[in-house]
Amino acid sequence: MTTIGFIRHGITEWNVLGKAQGISDIPLNNIGKRQALALGNRLKVSEYWDFIISSDLSRAVETAKIIGDILHLPIHSDMRIREIH
Repeated sequence: MTTIGFIRHGITEWNVLGKAQGISDIPLNNIGKRQALALGNRLKVSEYWDFIISSDLSRAVETAKIIGDILHLPIHSDMRIREIH
């Protein structure tokens, strides 16, 4: 059986301000980085994962990289799964 998990990127400053990001390339803030770290640690003990696919926007790639480093997983980024502008 195949399991697919969907994870939203960590929080950014624009999230805090209530601004729509669309395809604007806004990085994670410190809270977003801590969120990704916490999720990576949770996923490490709960499931086995094969790889991560991420949007190519920096907030998504950074979230994926933090999680991927914890889980020792390769990251594949693809612009086709970007947020709608």
